[in-house]
Amino acid sequence: MVDPVTQPRTGNIIRSVKVANRRSEVCDRLLDTAAKMFVTKGINNVSVEDLLKVVGISRATFYGFFANQTELAANILLPVFASGIELLAQTQPSESNDPKALAEQLVNMYLELWDKHRHALLLTSMVDSTLFKHIKTPHDEFGGAILELLEVVAKQGLLRNSSATLSYLVLAKTGIPLLRLYQDQPNFETIYRESMLALLLKDPAP
Repeated sequence: MVDPVTQPRTGNIIRSVKVANRRSEVCDRLLDTAAKMFVTKGINNVSVEDLLKVVGISRATFYGFFANQTELAANILLPVFASGIELLAQTQPSESNDPKALAEQLVNMYLELWDKHRHALLLTSMVDSTLFKHIKTPHDEFGGAILELLEVVAKQGLLRNSSATLSYLVLAKTGIPLLRLYQDQPNFETIYRESMLALLLKDPAP
């Protein structure tokens, strides 16, 4: 996908810094507003007209950024995978790593993504086959990085279910719902970490 700020879909080249900054601000507002509306109502229940009214832009401005709602949703989701991959890349998993620390890194990654991309993270549960085509490559790269880390923990015999693949599915099914469930608790981060690590790791030997 082209960058809708520096390479508008019209093909025009923006030479004015002021205009480029203005477009960037409008695009950011559109992405933020759409993320919240998509999560609340569902992607297919939010029309371009709905977005135009809330953001206060013209139809031409919208289509100067994105071809449709699907492309817009993809651009909301892509930073989630990019950030997740970047966070996981900070530790290259190997058998020399502390497996418990690797599991903690996974949980901390979810917390950081929640802090930076909350609505986009919630949107991941609404991806259909059409949208998935737009995000498949970074999605698979992100999933591969998680699985690689879990395989190291599995080799140390610390996974509760003894399977990296099954633990990956546990993360996929519970990681985001638990963030949503605990978000208003005063000890949110602590209770989330404890809950996720209990799902992933065996109880320590007495």
